[in-house]
Amino acid sequence: MIRYSYVSIALIVTGILIILMSLLALYSSPVLVFGISLIPIGLLLLWSESSGNDEIIKIYDSWNNLALLLEDLGTIRRAIYLPSSRTEANKPMAILPLTYTMELGDTKVPMKFSVRYGESSVGILIHTPGTNVVELCREGGALGKGDISSSLTTCLVNHLSLVKKVVVQEVEDGLRIEVINPRLSNIYENTIVEKVIGSPIASAIAGVVAEVLDKPMIINKEEKSGDRVIVYLVSALGGRNVP
Repeated sequence: MIRYSYVSIALIVTGILIILMSLLALYSSPVLVFGISLIPIGLLLLWSESSGNDEIIKIYDSWNNLALLLEDLGTIRRAIYLPSSRTEANKPMAILPLTYTMELGDTKVPMKFSVRYGESSVGILIHTPGTNVVELCREGGALGKGDISSSLTTCLVNHLSLVKKVVVQEVEDGLRIEVINPRLSNIYENTIVEKVIGSPIASAIAGVVAEVLDKPMIINKEEKSGDRVIVYLVSALGGRNVP
């Protein structure tokens, strides 16, 4: 289980960086508000762990603030999940495209909130639930290279116990991945955040697949039926239009 001290420190640092960028470069009030809102949330999590409270804290406000930011920016394009090899810090991240076509190229993405690269591409670089899942599984030796089914099972089923079973199928334009009995709560369900980065379990799947294949991936579609979630992934290579 992720220790809240790490999460709280990450939120505080991210909030400070966003505040600095909004003041020095972006000159955006919504971005400034978003950065400021992250700091008290991080402090609250840090206090909660030190007080011995082991209950799961659902950070609704942070996702609500992200939703407000996305709505203000007017972006509802799906996130592009990047493997660690595609970022300068070697961290698995995701890009929220602000342009209709995302030309990825071979350049590593700098670790900045707002990123520009390629001929005309602009986006926002963010952590997702998939970021944490990939890093936990990578640290635990639960990720391989190339074998999607084995890596998803080892990571999500055996190592983190996030799902009961994983079934992978190749389809015409990508991958169909079905998980049974997912155990991650969808704390931003039916919001713009879910439309952009997918549900937490879909984000975890996309992050793992991108890392294992060493290829940027997009969640093309997500379906839910009872205790099953089906995620359709497509490659983001080739300068394709972002859905």
